[in-house]
Amino acid sequence: MASSTTPASVRKDVRKLPRAGLIRVDGRICLTCRECEMACSLYHEGECNPALSRIHVDFNDFVPGFPSVRVCKQCDWPACYYACADVLGESAIRIDERTGARFIDEGRCTGCGACLRACPLTPEMQVVHYKRVGRRRLYLKCDLCKDRSEGPLCVEVCSPGALTFVPAMGRRKRGS
Repeated sequence: MASSTTPASVRKDVRKLPRAGLIRVDGRICLTCRECEMACSLYHEGECNPALSRIHVDFNDFVPGFPSVRVCKQCDWPACYYACADVLGESAIRIDERTGARFIDEGRCTGCGACLRACPLTPEMQVVHYKRVGRRRLYLKCDLCKDRSEGPLCVEVCSPGALTFVPAMGRRKRGS
């Protein structure tokens, strides 16, 4: 629970949140084609721009090894959700009722960056990014394409099958 020194407007009800699905990555079969990045940015932002993608493929042609694919892990205890609060004490990070996906509501995002700083994957595997809209920063992260009944588009376009969507029901608890 929040301490007595936490302003009432920033307190969050710490409760059991619904589980979210996740995108599982098999870097051994990733072709580093980056079609997932293009499909993601085109679907969400209307342009093919890897910087606006919610999934990122990192690789180095001069260093052998598997690529690193960065995508939100949709944590069971999402630190980004608990760190985020707009001026009304509401979170700009929402939880989709159908998929359980943790996503950023751009209409509520104040651009403070609390979600990025709270993410346990940052800085080694940064999955929260921002875009500039005018003079404002708006943060973005994977939302599992929550509005697509077919599921995440990146999984659909991944021809070698390096990306797999695991629905919330298919996730196992840690240690099982």
